[in-house]
Amino acid sequence: MIASLLDVPADLPSAAVAYAAAGIRVFRVRRDKAPFANCVRCRPPTLQRPNPLYIEHLAEDCQCHARTCHGFHAATTDVDLVHHWWTEQPDANIGAPCALNGWSVLDIDPRHQGDKSLAVLEARVGVLPGTVMQLTGGGGLHIVYRAASVSLPGTLGPGLDVKHNGYILLAPSVHSSGGKYRWSGRGKFLQPDVTWPAVLTPQERRAA
Repeated sequence: MIASLLDVPADLPSAAVAYAAAGIRVFRVRRDKAPFANCVRCRPPTLQRPNPLYIEHLAEDCQCHARTCHGFHAATTDVDLVHHWWTEQPDANIGAPCALNGWSVLDIDPRHQGDKSLAVLEARVGVLPGTVMQLTGGGGLHIVYRAASVSLPGTLGPGLDVKHNGYILLAPSVHSSGGKYRWSGRGKFLQPDVTWPAVLTPQERRAA
């Protein structure tokens, strides 16, 4: 896969629009990592945008039955919609579903010994191939590969999670600690062209 570097703007609204324009599906995420509701009946009214269809409810009690109402299924590359979302909520973090964007992500969390788990893993299977990486706002690391064509485990060890069916936050999202997410390549993003390592698939790990 050949792709150009994306200069990621420093502010969240501009960055969200830039990702969408580059073909990356994004959606709004709260600082506690919970997605915003997107259905019109789930959008609270404001003085600027009255909404007579609004029904107050918790996300888990939503009755709209729209698959895209809550969560990463609402992610889109529609630039106009993304601009509208971040105009409504300019401090919203930027979420990106992994599988829907063609990614499989190794999420390393040193707070839960993820760095040690990675060292143990690489001692067993060899150094993992280089690819796109993102430093997380919580002091961790996302290693982003092109999606595998097989099902993947949810974890490879303590603090070493596999993100495929879920989502990650994208720079310059802000962690609850106040730290910002940032791409390792001087703030630039590049679509990964390295596929998820075969040695990390369940089939290969059983054979090893």
